[in-house]
Amino acid sequence: MSKLIFDRGNFADFTSVSNIFIDEYMPKANGEFIKIYLLLLRLVNTGCDDLSISMIADKFNMLEADVVRGLKFWSKQHLLSLSLDLDGNISGIKLEALNSNRYIVRKFSGKPETLAAASGEVLPAAVPATSGVIVPVKKRYSARDISSFSDNENFSQLTFLAETYLGKTLNTSDINSILYMLDDLKLDSGFIEYIMETCISSGKKSLSSIEKQAVDYFKRNINNIEDAKADAKLHMDICQSIYKVFGLAPKNPLKKEMSYITKWKDDFGFSDDIIIEACERTMEYTHTASFPYADKILLDWSKNKVTSMDDINKLDQLHAEDNQKKYNAKPHGKTAARPKNAKKFEEREYDHAALEEQLRISRDKKIRAMMSEDE
Repeated sequence: MSKLIFDRGNFADFTSVSNIFIDEYMPKANGEFIKIYLLLLRLVNTGCDDLSISMIADKFNMLEADVVRGLKFWSKQHLLSLSLDLDGNISGIKLEALNSNRYIVRKFSGKPETLAAASGEVLPAAVPATSGVIVPVKKRYSARDISSFSDNENFSQLTFLAETYLGKTLNTSDINSILYMLDDLKLDSGFIEYIMETCISSGKKSLSSIEKQAVDYFKRNINNIEDAKADAKLHMDICQSIYKVFGLAPKNPLKKEMSYITKWKDDFGFSDDIIIEACERTMEYTHTASFPYADKILLDWSKNKVTSMDDINKLDQLHAEDNQKKYNAKPHGKTAARPKNAKKFEEREYDHAALEEQLRISRDKKIRAMMSEDE
């Protein structure tokens, strides 16, 4: 067969396999088709002067018909476009970007504009956080976007530190996390470095965990090291107060305990005195240092929109009144009602004198019988 013309399309100078391909397209394809697509991705970097159907077939020990079927399969999935000659044979291959890719074009104004938006595609809106802060949607940075940051000192420093701290070479997902924190959340590089250090020191050794912590800070308008340290101290102070109520020795909170405290403070928005009240009630009811039991109390208060100790007192009063109504509704000190199917017995009248006479006669007969036996 004749050589194929290979158009690299809109790809950059390194091989990258999209997570979308792995999650959505790969499960639907057989192994032979996947090999063909990965080879084409690999050739994006180097090109190939002798690319042909027969070359692909020889490389993977396939039939040329199987290679054609594989290319047509990916064409139907819209991952590549095929050109045909006059005889209907494949003469050209062009890789197509995945539908979910986003390409960021930076103007001199510094405001990002997406090619997808320019083409009329509807992009997802930013997601509002529970605190009212608008959290930017995480974009998928393409190879072109990543390469545009190659001269950015902050980006280079953060990637170097991340590789040093984590002890590995960063993959595309890791780099996207760094760019999301730096470029979308607009966090200072020094603050991002601080988040890396604190997360890794606490055992969260992945950039996804570091990114999650950065988003949490963003939601709560914490954007510098000083505020982050103050926030950590507040959490530590309430931890020690809880341990004191529970009768536990002072210590660094365990991960599970910290997750409860973070939920009570950040998700429910409770003040320290309300949290301590829940812990004191936990000890009163269970005599056990139970974070789950305290969580149930605070969850109930959250559902009832408790914001102060006065609200708790009102709930207690309503609960007491409800219990009193239930108590009053129950019968107390009354004879149990007769079952509907119970039999009724008529009261009988007896002649006590006649009964006594019958007993006397019966006794005399027994005495006489005993005397006759003795004789």
